[in-house]
Amino acid sequence: MIVFLAALWIGGTLALSVLALAYAATVPLMRRREPDPPDTPANHDLPGEEVQFTSRDGLWLGGWWIPAAGDARGTVVLCPGQNGSLDKDIPQAVPLQRAGFNVLLFDFRAHGRSQGSLVTLGALEQADLFGALDYLERERGVGQAGVLGFSMGAGVALLVAAQDARVAVLVVDGAFPRLAGLLQSYLRLRGVPGPLAGGFAQIVLWVAALRAQYEIHHADPITLADRISAPTLFVHGERDPFVRTDEVRALAARVAGPAEVWSLADCGHREANKRHPDEYNQRVVSWFARHLANGEGTLSQRDR
Repeated sequence: MIVFLAALWIGGTLALSVLALAYAATVPLMRRREPDPPDTPANHDLPGEEVQFTSRDGLWLGGWWIPAAGDARGTVVLCPGQNGSLDKDIPQAVPLQRAGFNVLLFDFRAHGRSQGSLVTLGALEQADLFGALDYLERERGVGQAGVLGFSMGAGVALLVAAQDARVAVLVVDGAFPRLAGLLQSYLRLRGVPGPLAGGFAQIVLWVAALRAQYEIHHADPITLADRISAPTLFVHGERDPFVRTDEVRALAARVAGPAEVWSLADCGHREANKRHPDEYNQRVVSWFARHLANGEGTLSQRDR
């Protein structure tokens, strides 16, 4: 009996220690992000109007509306990653606006100009992109739009496209199939052995779900990929330390609509635009130009 009680005490102590470590890991993972250095469309010779709208769950989100010159050939929403703010992505609006597209950029919750204190790695951020689409339809008369998503924003774009037909075209840069795999790779890079990293990643996501009051695994794009009918271009760096090339190809193969993977051997996570800016901009603009109508009006059939 003494041995049993001692084992029970040791086991309980270890379990509590693991939970405490997992909670500690969620603090930097989910805290509000420090914004990037401020930038404006005017710094890039672009017209711009500061806008505010609400997410589906009532948070105020801030961003920029950048209209095309003359008649727009469509509208593209930019979804940033999970660090900093939208400011670093304003330059990406330049080739799109000059090609004749309206551009809407916004900060996800707990970033930049937007309300919120918790980053949920794409889970609750889905409500932010839904809010952006609501804003476009209500205030700008845009019934369908393209979405360009980066990293976490790529995951959000895929998840929302699976649920809302207003997302007509996708370009996703730095997409991932599962959050647990992403976190496991992050832990391995910091020296945690593979099996331990995988198990601890699951525990961290469970603790994160308790903090967010939402099942974080709902932010796994691969679970809904077969419901995505929008033409989707995946941009992937083969040196990405978090996502393997075969994982991205498997994710693209699950997409119901037309999908292509542009894979770059010399790039890491989200490095394609830095290393190959001209080809990057040409491919992104061409993808939207080929697949995106002007998007004005309201859809008669919609799956939200």
